[in-house]
Amino acid sequence: MYHIDIMTLFPDTVGDVLSESILGRAQERDILRIDTHQIRDYTLNKQKQVDDYPYGGGRGAVLQADPLYRCWAHICGQYDQRPHTIFLSPCGKTFTQADAKRLAWEHDHLILVCGHYEGIDQRFIDECVDEEISLGDFVLTGGEIAAMAVADAVCRLVPGVLADAECFENESHWDGLLEYPQYSRPEVWHGRAVPEVLTTGDHAKIECWRRKQSLLRTRQRRPDLYEKLDLSSKADQKLLAELERELSRPVLPQPVEYRPAQEEDIGAIQAIVAQAIALQNAGGIDQWNEHYPKAEHFRADMARGECYVLTCAGWVGAVFTLMTDPEPCYEEITDGKWSTNEPYASIHRCAVGLEYQGTGLAARMIEACGELAREKGMGWLRVDTHKKNKAMLGLLRKCGFQYRGNVQVDPPEGHDPRRVAYEKRLKGGGRA
Repeated sequence: MYHIDIMTLFPDTVGDVLSESILGRAQERDILRIDTHQIRDYTLNKQKQVDDYPYGGGRGAVLQADPLYRCWAHICGQYDQRPHTIFLSPCGKTFTQADAKRLAWEHDHLILVCGHYEGIDQRFIDECVDEEISLGDFVLTGGEIAAMAVADAVCRLVPGVLADAECFENESHWDGLLEYPQYSRPEVWHGRAVPEVLTTGDHAKIECWRRKQSLLRTRQRRPDLYEKLDLSSKADQKLLAELERELSRPVLPQPVEYRPAQEEDIGAIQAIVAQAIALQNAGGIDQWNEHYPKAEHFRADMARGECYVLTCAGWVGAVFTLMTDPEPCYEEITDGKWSTNEPYASIHRCAVGLEYQGTGLAARMIEACGELAREKGMGWLRVDTHKKNKAMLGLLRKCGFQYRGNVQVDPPEGHDPRRVAYEKRLKGGGRA
């Protein structure tokens, strides 16, 4: 059993906090024992006074050595070996996760001494204290908060307190890194979605994402810790290269919203289409051209209530059409097959403005398609693209779409009709 005795002027407060939740259950199972001791019970002063004015003058009062010593000696007298004694003091060494490990694994009994007022008599420290610990470069009115923090950090590392070592081995500071962001249900909250990778079930990709996020957080928030990391492995070097590419991307203006397209958006939509056609021509992609898509296509989509735009700080940054009627071109598919005959929504005529490429707006556009499809009762998303359109192919794979085969579209004469088809199952989608 791991044992901690806490010397304090406020034993009930400290004891109540440390007897709750995880530490409380560990004490019920006899894995831990945390006892608090009222320092006033060990003074010979009839008024239970434990402090006096400091020698040399100055404001405030100092805890006297004798009641502290009597309390400490009483605790020590209950054990065969002298417990490791710690004084919580702003003059001590800053407490770290490494100290928590050391105290949990190298000792089985601690005495934590809580100071108060202007401090405690140095002679008690010299005679009885093994080390001084500080929570940081600030001063508290007493050592109780610091003692509770140290006790909590140490006790949770004691075997059996937490269900599994993984509960603390992936947390901030365990290996010099800050912990990655955590998410829980629902999948979308206040318009903010859980990162797509966390919903894929691909554990290798999830671990990679978490490692990258830990590196990024540590680099941005604790450069002092980041400088001490050994990141020489090939895996970390690859992650660092990916981070550099991601950090060099332009920042997406906020807020990002999507809404039904309106007639006054046609100018912005045509500009986005013209940019997309220029990029495709430069890449030798025979997908969009001077005949398709044109303003008349988007106006027809608007009339059916199927055309949407994404706006960034009020400016149109992307456009897409989401159809819920069956797509005739998808009825015949070769070199594969669709997963189901269930109703689906299909994405068409989607593009992102040149100034927003690389910002993540394209992924947000796909998310918007999924959200709208679910609202319309659809459980599946389908889309097709040109086999040379590497940007779109990469986006679809990143967003969880699966290749299903090849389909034929109906382009103007002289243009390639072949397209590759993808689909994605929408979580929580489908008609009841």
